Amino acid sequence: MSNDGLILEEAFPENSTKSSIEKNLKLNEFFTSIPTRGEINIKIQREQHFFSFYQRINLPFKTYIIKDQNEIVGTASFLFKNFVFQNRNLKLAQACDLRISSNRKVVLSWAKFFHPILEKLRELESIDGFITSINQTETQAMNAFIRPKIKRAHQPQYSLARSYNLVSIHGFYPLINPPNKNIFVRPYQASDKKNLIDYLTTMLNKIDFIPLDLSLNPVEYINRSLLYSWSQFLIAFDSENRIIGCVQPISSSLLQDYLPQDYSIRSHNLRQFLKVAQLLGFGRRMTRPFSRSQKQEALNFRLLHFLISDHPEVLNALIRASYKTSRQNEFLIYAYETSDYKKRPPRGSIFSETPYGLYSIETHERKFLPELSLLNTTPIWLDFIWF
Repeated sequence: MSNDGLILEEAFPENSTKSSIEKNLKLNEFFTSIPTRGEINIKIQREQHFFSFYQRINLPFKTYIIKDQNEIVGTASFLFKNFVFQNRNLKLAQACDLRISSNRKVVLSWAKFFHPILEKLRELESIDGFITSINQTETQAMNAFIRPKIKRAHQPQYSLARSYNLVSIHGFYPLINPPNKNIFVRPYQASDKKNLIDYLTTMLNKIDFIPLDLSLNPVEYINRSLLYSWSQFLIAFDSENRIIGCVQPISSSLLQDYLPQDYSIRSHNLRQFLKVAQLLGFGRRMTRPFSRSQKQEALNFRLLHFLISDHPEVLNALIRASYKTSRQNEFLIYAYETSDYKKRPPRGSIFSETPYGLYSIETHERKFLPELSLLNTTPIWLDFIWF
């Protein structure tokens, strides 16, 4: 497929041929060269090769690149997932990793490729709908996708499905909101497995957009995962030794490297405050940006997945335990819907929040999936959104 001298083609994981290895090196270099912009401008660097991230999260995918002559000037990927929404199974494609060069021809033309890709994937992969996650502080992305000055027929439509916040926890103020003494958090033990499975099954029934594999068989879902493991669970118990919450912290280094290029004024002020907090023993400093050090240094954090709790005091205990068991240079990250009050950052924590939107995408004149509507208020499983 070509347009205005630009060529669209599908990219594949490398094989042993020299040309394939060179293509994937170029793709990885292009992807890393363009930062995502927001409170922190970040470049993402993948270990080994560009496709290692998708292989680690163990999901089927397709990646497309736009080329101008022999130069890569754009890329976008789609992850394919089966979800359970109430009593209906849906297959959705999540658009991610969009990178477009600043070349004016590419900026004006890339959307013309996007529309036919969606229709092609709908047919070939039997897709019910398309979704994407957008950082709402990323002005360029919001202006390009959500509120363009001029709407053209070839541009996909976007509709907000859910609002959520990405929270980073950097420490805890002394003596404020200590963990409840009647809540005990400890690492998983083999004897916990049956009770933990029962707890997960019960709690997952209260949530929409659970991955189908997780809904059908949590044991196999975790056993097959390259990231999750039973031994990494932290479990919260009440005074009667009943499970009342759990969490699985995942190191960012298992996925990809997040390289801060520059901080906004707000994030810079937080970073300066954390320097003092670390000296006083109640916080952890953040990585210096490239603009200051002229070195590419990765942010170190843990993603809190399977973060389930019966009430806010349990959440407080789980987050504090995750922080305590993490490394001294790591902070914590988790996502929660803005309507889910019990998942708000615990009182006494040093935190920052970034607003995100989960958007439904559709081609021109097609209707959005009713399941991807703000009218649905049941909490959704946000662990499928990788950052």
